[in-house]
Amino acid sequence: MYEARQGRRRLCVTPLLGLTTAFVIALTVGASPALADLEKPPKPPQNGPCLDGMKPRQMELAELKLFIANHESSHGLAGDPHVYLDSEGIPTVGIGFNLNRGDAAAQLAGVGANYNAVRAGQTDLTQLQITRLFEQDVARAIVDARALVPGLDSISTARQAVVIDMIFNLGRTGLSRFTSMLTALNQGDYATAAKEMQNSAWYDQTGNRARQDVTLMDRGIVCDPLAPQFIPPMPPPVSPDIPGIPATRPGYTPYPGGVESYQPGWGGSPGGGSALCSISKIEVYYQESWIGVIFIDC
Repeated sequence: MYEARQGRRRLCVTPLLGLTTAFVIALTVGASPALADLEKPPKPPQNGPCLDGMKPRQMELAELKLFIANHESSHGLAGDPHVYLDSEGIPTVGIGFNLNRGDAAAQLAGVGANYNAVRAGQTDLTQLQITRLFEQDVARAIVDARALVPGLDSISTARQAVVIDMIFNLGRTGLSRFTSMLTALNQGDYATAAKEMQNSAWYDQTGNRARQDVTLMDRGIVCDPLAPQFIPPMPPPVSPDIPGIPATRPGYTPYPGGVESYQPGWGGSPGGGSALCSISKIEVYYQESWIGVIFIDC
């Protein structure tokens, strides 16, 4: 569960205008085959990092977000529209959105939701609201991840996913306590970083989430073909706010109910990163309208 924290770097989320409240049918996005085998321990490479002649590749942005969402909600990118108590008794909604966090009321108001009504269980969130809250939290987690891992842009997207997922789980302060793991990661010693993650109380307490994070940190790449749901269909018109979106189809993430997000700048080679913080804008498309822009300043 991500908890917003004030750090050295700044995130500015602009008000997103033109909201349309609609009944949204939540269709759960299936897990990617690329992520399906993460509960298995990594196997030693045979003639390369991938087995059976499969080609190594970057983890796509949609896979990264699904990876985190599956750890935060039993409904993945669909999230939980109705408030519930998590395993620690914290009122939660959407994709792991902590209703006790200090900025919760402001964040819900920013997406057109009434905090008191949502917390009391009188109002459910729409898929659009769930998506926007999650996209904002991912953006904040990216800022925090880059503060802890200055070379985040240059490591593989699979390893970036690990850092961002751990921040969702532990918060920036919690992850900062993994000093040996972060030292190894910042030195490019990924095997040691994975071992330090495994040699922790967090690993024993967190179950499959921790095992999947350790596997991705050690492996550093995705071997399986990209799942069909992550390949964008016919794109919507070019955004008036961000030139090039979605003509180049950057950083496409499909959410249930016809909600899509676009994040320019995602990509890179199997061994390289995605330059996450050269990306300053994210936009959501829904019902033939561009909903708004999230700015990341890091």
